[in-house]
Amino acid sequence: MPRLPERVRAPLWRRAWPLLLTASPVLAEPLALDPVTVGARYVDEVAEQVPVSLTTLDGEMLDQQGLHRLKDIQQRAPGLVVSGHSGRYMGLGLRGFGATAYNDGLDGSVGVFVDGVYQGRPGMVFSELLDVEQIEVLRGPQGTLFGRNTTAGALNITTRAPTQDFEGAAESRLGGDGLREYRGSLSGPLLPGVLAGRLSAFDDARDGQVENLYNGESINDIGSRGLRGQLLWTPGDLFSARLIGEYGRQREDGNALSPAHYSEQTRQRAAFMNYALPAIDPYARDVKQNDPVRSDTLQSGVSLQMDWALSESLRLTSISAYRRWDFHDQRDGDSTALSVAQAGTGLDHRQFSQELRLAGELNERTDFVLGAHYLQQRLDRSSEVAFGKDAAAFFAGDRLDVIGAPPFNLPISDPSQIPAALLDGARQHFDGRQRGRSGAVFGQLSWRPLEKLEATLGLRYDRERKDGWISREVDGLAPLDGLPLPLQLGGQLLRDIALGGDYYREDEVDDGDLSGLFGLSYRFSDTLLAYASWSRGHKAGGINFDVIGPNSQPTFGTERATSLEAGVKARFWEGRALLGVALYQTDVDDYQALTYSPPATLFAPPLRDNLINVGKVRLRGVEVDSSWLLRPRLELRLGLAWSDARYREFANAPCAPASGKTNCDLSGERLYNAPEWNLSAGLDYSHPLAAALEAYGGVAYSLRTGYYGTLEGGEGSYQPSYSLTDLRVGLRRADRRWDVEGWVHNLFDSHYVTAVYSLLGAGDYGVLVGDPRSAGMTLRVRF
Repeated sequence: MPRLPERVRAPLWRRAWPLLLTASPVLAEPLALDPVTVGARYVDEVAEQVPVSLTTLDGEMLDQQGLHRLKDIQQRAPGLVVSGHSGRYMGLGLRGFGATAYNDGLDGSVGVFVDGVYQGRPGMVFSELLDVEQIEVLRGPQGTLFGRNTTAGALNITTRAPTQDFEGAAESRLGGDGLREYRGSLSGPLLPGVLAGRLSAFDDARDGQVENLYNGESINDIGSRGLRGQLLWTPGDLFSARLIGEYGRQREDGNALSPAHYSEQTRQRAAFMNYALPAIDPYARDVKQNDPVRSDTLQSGVSLQMDWALSESLRLTSISAYRRWDFHDQRDGDSTALSVAQAGTGLDHRQFSQELRLAGELNERTDFVLGAHYLQQRLDRSSEVAFGKDAAAFFAGDRLDVIGAPPFNLPISDPSQIPAALLDGARQHFDGRQRGRSGAVFGQLSWRPLEKLEATLGLRYDRERKDGWISREVDGLAPLDGLPLPLQLGGQLLRDIALGGDYYREDEVDDGDLSGLFGLSYRFSDTLLAYASWSRGHKAGGINFDVIGPNSQPTFGTERATSLEAGVKARFWEGRALLGVALYQTDVDDYQALTYSPPATLFAPPLRDNLINVGKVRLRGVEVDSSWLLRPRLELRLGLAWSDARYREFANAPCAPASGKTNCDLSGERLYNAPEWNLSAGLDYSHPLAAALEAYGGVAYSLRTGYYGTLEGGEGSYQPSYSLTDLRVGLRRADRRWDVEGWVHNLFDSHYVTAVYSLLGAGDYGVLVGDPRSAGMTLRVRF
């Protein structure tokens, strides 16, 4: 048999690899990656020359890949965790901590800034990212440059500004499950050279992906719309003013959680009620609930940014903003088809912020930023739980032995023997208000004693005060006079424990703290930077904005994070590759975490949403960001984050509900909402065609290892490892005037969980599953 030439016998990958790494023999210009400009330090800098670990997401790339929600962004920013099943319950985490927001009194550890304005609640950006210019994901404590101090990191989101050149864009995205997304923008001069305007809008909808077996309805749909209007006034070269107004609404029949685990308590109650609990199979995408699940979120805001060029090297900036966020929901309080409890909540958050910032150069070797920030917030909350005809029998179903013993002596064997009137019609009303006022002064100085050496010093002082009250009232109870005495005694006990009595509490916290930054960086060449830094951030204590259990206090203390970081950033391979590597260790004192309190008495439900301070937490890890231009029009990106986030001192931690113990020592264990590995990769290619056309394609891949979604780590609260693959191919004009694209999300139909929550019983968990495989088309036009 003739022997094949070596180049034919070699494996396919070995024959293809040289072609990928070999540039075209004739190039109009040197082959290199385009520089990415960031403004995290309030000057335009190339990303690889900024001595901090950050990931930059370009708005053009986000539009091309259809990434318009924060839950999608986490697949492109290793180390970022977006948890929660609605705007109220949303939490953001970086480097293994911060991703919990199930208590309305908790501020986020990851600060979110949109056009320089701090968002008081993470849920303010839970819906859509509209007309975004760029997102910078900054890891580690941030406080000497931004208006609000943060302990885990910050998301700095910049939207596209009005332009003096007329331009417009429109996009229509259609896909499976009735997906319909429409968005567009229009920008141009109103008074040439002086006043420009921009209008952006979106309207998104998708049918429900979960079936309610109780009535056959499809739930967990999407329905949101909003708009943003802007004016940019530039009367001269020394002054500019940007006025932004926005409005958005999200109305959905959804965020229903599929059961992931039933406690023994719930199984006993269901058996007593002769009720067949739905099978544990979250990926079947069905629930069985008799009460509606709805949410309605309304947000609006206005901001004014004014910039004065006081000299060629000195700029004064003022940002004034007012924002309002309203959230209302209804949900089935017991997550079953029984008439046990229906719950609803209304939140009204308002905030005003003012920031003044002076930035410039003292001389050729020294840059500085000085700032002052004021934030005033008010949150009003009103919640109600209404109990139905099955409530009394359901809550007593696992305590029949107690009911049958003295002093009650009621040998109950059937639900009909327990009068529904014991709880039917009862209502718990929870009301409360929390106000916060904070002020801060901050500054950062960058000094270059040598041309290649830079030293950075930052300081910040915060003062924050919060006060609030919370109340509970119970009404709607039928009289017990007509019942036999044992039932009167037992019924009153059931009411006292299951409903609680009237409750009122007032609290306040007053907190001040000093934080800072010290860093050194050295430019070995124009393409290689090394840096090391020490930073400290803090998050003020607050009020437990809920009824508290025996394991919690009315208030919780300040969270402090001290971080050491070292890294290198390099551009190599003749400018065709960018690499950033960062190593860090962060020690967190008094980490603010959500606790689980088991039932204090026989009939009392567990308390899930109290906040405590974990003694000490340590985070260690490595982060890698890279981009590779393998050949003309073929680009690879690869990001990796490894995080070892562990409790160092946590001897009084809550135990998993099935353990039978109240307190456990979790010292040395991994944190919740803290995956060990995150990987993000993507490959994009375009190929020129005749008639000024261009074909293109791309594949995106992300992987996240498993982690517990709750602090106590009960069975059913674990979020398994998963990976997602997205694929897209399209045809467009070379100048991007129009674009037609086909896409597939979650190509291999991976099963994954995006949120975990403790349900009614002691050890019951529900999960929100991620989107299944879907396919569709996108049409874009620009003019």
